[in-house]
Amino acid sequence: MQSSMDKSHKAPEGSPGYETRDTDVRGVLNFLVYLSLMMVFAFLVSWGMFRYLAKERSALAPDSAFAEKRQLPPSPQLQVNPREDLVQFRAEQAQSLESYAWENRASGAVRVPIERAMELLLQKGLPVASEPPPVEAGKPAAKGTAKP
Repeated sequence: MQSSMDKSHKAPEGSPGYETRDTDVRGVLNFLVYLSLMMVFAFLVSWGMFRYLAKERSALAPDSAFAEKRQLPPSPQLQVNPREDLVQFRAEQAQSLESYAWENRASGAVRVPIERAMELLLQKGLPVASEPPPVEAGKPAAKGTAKP
């Protein structure tokens, strides 16, 4: 009995060397040609529709007055030299703590050096809140005061 793995048999004379009954080469090629034609047709229809719709859309009035203006967000502020930035920030803070300047000229608010501010606080003392007047038994408490 011969096994199906036996390769000792030669192809008969005049045969193409492959199985001709399993696959229809002409049918496969026809399918590929029709598929290519359909893809080209679909591409052309889609391209034409996009052009038509783009032309129609451009003919419409813009949605708002700002639709044509492009607003770009600010670019990111990258730190090129973080150490130098920190030194500069600390120098600005130290300058702010150690110098006199107007904070609000209209209201008379002045910035004083922190050492001088501590001396003034020791001289004048902290402000003390006044005691609320005692509440009589028959009268309700004034608005904003606590009941005992």
